[in-house]
Amino acid sequence: MSTDATLLHLTDADIGRLDLGLAGVRGAIDKAFLAHSRGLLRTEPKTSMFIGPGHAFQSLIAVDTQGGFAALKWVGMVPPGGAADVNINASILLSDAASGRLLCLMDGRRATALRTAGMTAVAAQYLARKDSASIGFVGAGVQAHSHLLALKELLPSLRTVHIHSKTAASGERLADSARALGFEARVTGARDVLQQSDIVITTVPLGPDFEPFIEAAWIRPGAFVAAIDVARSWKHEGLRDLELTVVDDEAMKHYAKPGNFIPELDHADATLSDLVGKGHPGRVDSRQRAMLFSSGSAVADLAIATLIYERAINTGIGTRLAN
Repeated sequence: MSTDATLLHLTDADIGRLDLGLAGVRGAIDKAFLAHSRGLLRTEPKTSMFIGPGHAFQSLIAVDTQGGFAALKWVGMVPPGGAADVNINASILLSDAASGRLLCLMDGRRATALRTAGMTAVAAQYLARKDSASIGFVGAGVQAHSHLLALKELLPSLRTVHIHSKTAASGERLADSARALGFEARVTGARDVLQQSDIVITTVPLGPDFEPFIEAAWIRPGAFVAAIDVARSWKHEGLRDLELTVVDDEAMKHYAKPGNFIPELDHADATLSDLVGKGHPGRVDSRQRAMLFSSGSAVADLAIATLIYERAINTGIGTRLAN
């Protein structure tokens, strides 16, 4: 930890200059969930205030009880397509856990994209088939792009990308990015994406007149699905019939409330900490349909914020502010 009494400020551009590495991100997140499984890292359930469809504010907090760091992430979301340049904004405060001193204020947008894709990659180590050849996306925004990079690095067997997006332009942008990485890529319907993909990532934003439209029956045998949209885009029928269901946080089992489109998940087989801590074996046969329900985890926020801060300190990136 730095002994400098000033506060380090890291912009999105600053974080973009850091060479974090996809394997480094995945390793940091894996290590954090292992610590959480052993009771060495504590979190509180996400706090949310919903203003309207797709409009909400949230906070997530995690503390390394072994004398490391504590992190608080503040998130503001607005419906896509409005006057805002981006529909999700986030900032992270990082403190020294022992003294309580605030060390760093960092932009949270890139950190969130990295941590979410990193969490999915950690889950994929336990839930995806190692011979997975095709990946599908329902939703083609920032998270889709970050997941494509993270899973390409983890699973070199991937060859084909199937994409469904509400807007043709965003779907084609993701397809172009996939082709530039050496994939075959096409834009198609949501049902076709699920039926043709060994791995599926859903990142559908919540907005006015939102209705779930994805069906569990479309998932092919042996597929791994990561519902990064908290499964709001999924019809609830059939989700309980999946052979293996995992949540990123124990509290997510109780997130379902009238009108928020989140399915009841009290039946989930395991948490991500259970997988990393070897409390659950994960996939045990090639035909299991495995699904990760992801709401965003403070465990991973602390992991990525710590990685970013330490790398910035070592490289001298960022601006010092009076504290």
